[in-house]
Amino acid sequence: MFITDADQVQKIMSSYNFITKDPDLYKFLEPFDGKGLITSSGSKWRNDRRLISPTFSKKNILQYFNPVLQETKILINILSEHVDKPTFNIEPFVHRCAADFVNKTFLGVNTKAQFGEMDYFLKLLHRMYTVVHARIVKIWLQNDFLFQLSPYWKEHEEGKKVILGFMEKVIETNNQDHQTKPFQPIIQQLMNMKNEETGFCTHQDLKDHLVTLYTASEDTVTLIVSFTLVLLGMHPHIQETVSKEIYDIIGDKHDIHESNIDKLEYLDMVIKDVLRLFPIASFLVRKSEKEVTMFDYLIPERCSIIISIYNIHRDKRYWEKPLEFYPEHFLPEAVRKRHPYAFIPFSAGPRGCIGKPYAYMALKIVLVTILKNFIIESDGTLEDLKLKTDISIRPKNECFPIRLKHRNSIAK
Repeated sequence: MFITDADQVQKIMSSYNFITKDPDLYKFLEPFDGKGLITSSGSKWRNDRRLISPTFSKKNILQYFNPVLQETKILINILSEHVDKPTFNIEPFVHRCAADFVNKTFLGVNTKAQFGEMDYFLKLLHRMYTVVHARIVKIWLQNDFLFQLSPYWKEHEEGKKVILGFMEKVIETNNQDHQTKPFQPIIQQLMNMKNEETGFCTHQDLKDHLVTLYTASEDTVTLIVSFTLVLLGMHPHIQETVSKEIYDIIGDKHDIHESNIDKLEYLDMVIKDVLRLFPIASFLVRKSEKEVTMFDYLIPERCSIIISIYNIHRDKRYWEKPLEFYPEHFLPEAVRKRHPYAFIPFSAGPRGCIGKPYAYMALKIVLVTILKNFIIESDGTLEDLKLKTDISIRPKNECFPIRLKHRNSIAK
């Protein structure tokens, strides 16, 4: 069953009858994510979600503000070498930066991805998104025997070895690290929840949740920052409106601070319209746990429900300019008039993404810091961006081309 109607989506996502993600598809994530929050279901999912959710409260994630900002300042120094130079692909630079601050805040380890020390790992991680997506959409690869005969198999096994091996080292490092930090990484908070009576959080639980949270966060930040910069380069008037807001609220001489991050209302609108055009996941699949009648249809037990986020986000029933980059879609009056489930980039309902507050914080820190330092230029139009999907939506050529100029002042 394929759904693109916001009212129907709300009923599906709000119903505990459809809280289970389709195991026939999401099982292909399990070699990496195990039984993390994306792939688990039933009582395990409910218990784990209840315990982990507080670690991603807005109040708790603010302790990661400065670590994210510190890594973003390193990114600015690196990008300065590209000022007044030819067009280049911004994505690898953002990806390395995101890896460093996610490693620091989630995994409690300091890495030098921005200096090339994790390039093989990040390249392999990216390939795993392609491999897993291939198994989901290519029916013949869902057969284990045929998959093992395919070119994907060797990559799959190498990726599993490297990614899970990295997480094992991270856990070992944190078990031995008793130094006091100015913030408490997610891994330490999960380790402190270990309870033999409830069974949470075993070594396997910890690894499963770390892989799930890590991959969801670094990919989201990388793609949305990269898409946003390209679109701002294509739309100088929108870029200048954002820059003026940054100047009015933060000024030229100060970094973004946790006290003013929520005041950047136009930037928030920009980010949301990028998420509308390029949602992290183009679709979700839920499974009916029992036979039920909805929308005048009899939905049988174990029926798969495909929710097309991409189509809903570009549906003219809900959006004034569905195929354009138009931040005014998120003016308060426009939001009030629109169905709440017409915009679901982080899913919604009981299985909505718990990492949403962290993602918004990181996106704003990185974008503000870049826009305070540089003017972004990019060629072409939104229509020129040809897209593909693996686990996420990306440009078909996997390139986010921009140019940089120094921004001497963002005052007008």
